[in-house]
Amino acid sequence: MVKLVTIAIVGNINLDIKTAPIAAGDSLLRDGETSVEEIYESIGGGGALTAVATARMGATVSFCGAIGDDLLGQRFRSTLQKHGVQPELITKPAATGKSIALNLANGHRHFLSCLPSAALLEAGDVNLTALCGTGCNHLYRADIWFAPRMLAEGNYQILQAARVRGIKNSIDINWDPYWSAGREDSTVKQRIDGVRRLLPLVDYVHGNQRELCLFAGCDDLPAAVKWFFAQGASHLIIHRGSEGSMAISSDGKWIESPPVRLDRFVQSGGAGDVFTAAFLSCDAPDLPTKLAAANRAAADHCSGRVDYFPKL
Repeated sequence: MVKLVTIAIVGNINLDIKTAPIAAGDSLLRDGETSVEEIYESIGGGGALTAVATARMGATVSFCGAIGDDLLGQRFRSTLQKHGVQPELITKPAATGKSIALNLANGHRHFLSCLPSAALLEAGDVNLTALCGTGCNHLYRADIWFAPRMLAEGNYQILQAARVRGIKNSIDINWDPYWSAGREDSTVKQRIDGVRRLLPLVDYVHGNQRELCLFAGCDDLPAAVKWFFAQGASHLIIHRGSEGSMAISSDGKWIESPPVRLDRFVQSGGAGDVFTAAFLSCDAPDLPTKLAAANRAAADHCSGRVDYFPKL
């Protein structure tokens, strides 16, 4: 990793209640009880996690998200400051969000989330002057599906305003809980159309292959890539887990970066946020170096060599 940058992040912040890895199986769906080695609390939300990881990598980072007027929200403000993140938190008349993260031993996860304060975030809450300050290089919009008031116009407004300031933009096409209804559901289509409109304003679109294909309505990655570039996207940054990562640009270049092999595997939760944090933090001019730095950081996280997300 080379020269570090100044980053502004807009996204979710909530309490994560996490479990040590649990054996996947039907028993989790039946009446009963399962013992685990550990249950702990940490800061949660893709945006907040990326902000903390980015700060721990040495970058200057500010974060905007919505909290409730409660003790948990106050706790998060001081937690972000403690870990080197400048908080630009907006207090909403709803509880600060909470999420239960079931970490399965097969590497999969399942979240049970209640995010009422995050749902109330809107464009007027994002003060780019305060959030970006001077010298900001990049605006990252995380958790894009969880603030419905932003989908139609709000996200467009803040990304366009950042671009006018000469700031690069990134978004993460992560899992939309509405997708379980099927892509042809009218609400799902409307939500996808709202985010699709952002693509010409975005320098880097992050996501894993499954998410990108679902968003594009395509069965395979080449078709999804073609669709994204037809909508105006510049670069796709594809998180591939144990297969490493890939960057694809609208000029037809495909760059694959191999994974960093692990000597042990401790956790997978949050690896995507660590990858994004490292990608944003690395100011190398070439994509292969940025991908390699991001792969190394994700491997450090998964192996437990580096603790990017301290427990509360």
